[in-house]
Amino acid sequence: MHARIPMAVSHYSQKFQICWGGLFAALALLIILCAPPALAANDRGLLLQAKKDNRTVYMLGSIHLADDTFYPLRGTIEKAYRNSDALVVEADVIAMESDPELQRKVMLESLYPPGQQLKDNISPEVYGQLQEWLRKRQIPEANFNRMRPAIAMITLSLIEMQARGLDPKAGIDRHFLNQAHREGKQVLELESVLQQLRLLNSLQKPELFLQQTLEQVSQMDTFVPRMTRAWKSGDQKDLYQLVIKEGLDEHPEYAQLYELLFYQRNREMAENIDKLSQRYQSLFVVVGAGHLVGSKSVTELLENSGFTIEQI
Repeated sequence: MHARIPMAVSHYSQKFQICWGGLFAALALLIILCAPPALAANDRGLLLQAKKDNRTVYMLGSIHLADDTFYPLRGTIEKAYRNSDALVVEADVIAMESDPELQRKVMLESLYPPGQQLKDNISPEVYGQLQEWLRKRQIPEANFNRMRPAIAMITLSLIEMQARGLDPKAGIDRHFLNQAHREGKQVLELESVLQQLRLLNSLQKPELFLQQTLEQVSQMDTFVPRMTRAWKSGDQKDLYQLVIKEGLDEHPEYAQLYELLFYQRNREMAENIDKLSQRYQSLFVVVGAGHLVGSKSVTELLENSGFTIEQI
């Protein structure tokens, strides 16, 4: 797995050993962290405050897979959530989990129709690499038979992350979604579950990304500690370097991927946040941290539209 290639997650189906709630982590290029035991409340994290015309938008860079050592979160973060009128997320995975019809549509987007198989849609070389990985992880090949390439890529990535102690149920976005649903706080979506899945399946070269993911799984062992330090310190420059710049510098052939999964979505997110902020005095936005850092980020786009932004 390349540390900067999207790796995602999905359903609570035993057949696929995945959880749909984590799928959206991939779209933020999985700011995946496994922190050592620490006083989590002292971690800075990435929290930004955007102001425009007496409106306030708090933006928290999300950790989609984490562990218990991240909690409790810093008091400033929890206070910003409490002071907001609504929670804004990429997609409300909690609501999805109680919607059988949406789950059915998600499965249809994730799998080939009956009669089609993954091995018939990728090269024998890449399929052989996948088979080798499945043997090492002692996972039946049948579990992956009908997955589309992008879904296979993100599924194996999730399995690797879970093997290192990471858990989508401990993710920051899920933490606040659980609170909002429990307290009756309004939840607003910037995107949707199906929109994100269709975006993944629209990749022009999904086989390339599956191959790179298989070849670079071992890099997770060095990438995770680096990301941990960057997020804990709230270092926007380091986060941008790790999540976006290094990947593009090393693999310029991924430019289309970054345009699709980052820059296009950043433009749409920024526009939606601006519109939503006109309806609410205060919003608490939780999105993948990669969307908030560097050039062409949601942060930069909101600044260009008149918001004043500071890290708090």
